[in-house]
Amino acid sequence: MSGCYIYDASLSGLLTLYARLLEEAAAVERISTAAAGQQSLFTEEISIPADQHTAELFWQRLSSRLTDQSLKLVRRCLLADHPQQELLLYRYLLLEAEQGRRIDQMLTHPYVAPVWKLSQQVGREAHRYLGFVRFQHLSDNSYFAAIRPKHRILLLIGAHFAERFSDQQWVIHDQRHNEGILYDTEAKEWLLLPMELQQQPEVTVQEEQFQTLWRTYFNTLAIPERNNFRLQQGKVPLKCRGLLTEFCAPPPADRH
Repeated sequence: MSGCYIYDASLSGLLTLYARLLEEAAAVERISTAAAGQQSLFTEEISIPADQHTAELFWQRLSSRLTDQSLKLVRRCLLADHPQQELLLYRYLLLEAEQGRRIDQMLTHPYVAPVWKLSQQVGREAHRYLGFVRFQHLSDNSYFAAIRPKHRILLLIGAHFAERFSDQQWVIHDQRHNEGILYDTEAKEWLLLPMELQQQPEVTVQEEQFQTLWRTYFNTLAIPERNNFRLQQGKVPLKCRGLLTEFCAPPPADRH
């Protein structure tokens, strides 16, 4: 009998689940964060509570055993937003437990190929967003940027911005996943935190003026006769434009 396993949506909960399933080499039909709407006659739903100690031990053992390539795949897949990512990753880890380091050479295997593809998608999106983050100067003298990526890429881009803006207090907010990176100039470190904003932060008058100048420059620089929307969408996808200054509508004129 194959089972449907449920965890609490946390990373420690998922790692706890993997630790138990891999120890038993359990047959798994589904892994989810909520019970199915209808109980199947041929599957059993099992809820596994998170255990921080078990999760930490499992990750330590996994990190020491995996090659750098496999560890990168696992880390990126843990950040993915995919309806079956937990099950795909479990099948990959189950094969790795059997094959060991040989799994790095098995890219066409049905348990490896989907994980490799998902990892590439997460990595490409993280790299692309290095150029799609637009900081705004706020009234409290900090800087704020909002993004809306498909995957949870903040952990992959945090070090990049911490290195380049180490003298500024800034926040990058992932609106889709309600989490954000907060950089502390005194501690010289950044933290990933749950974050849900109820309203847009207030920018300075100078910031609004700069954004207006940037939009004017962006629109003036364009040559209508050479418009190539297909090429432009390849470089700057439509799904990324809603939060980019040059594509956003200006704020109301009477704001200040």
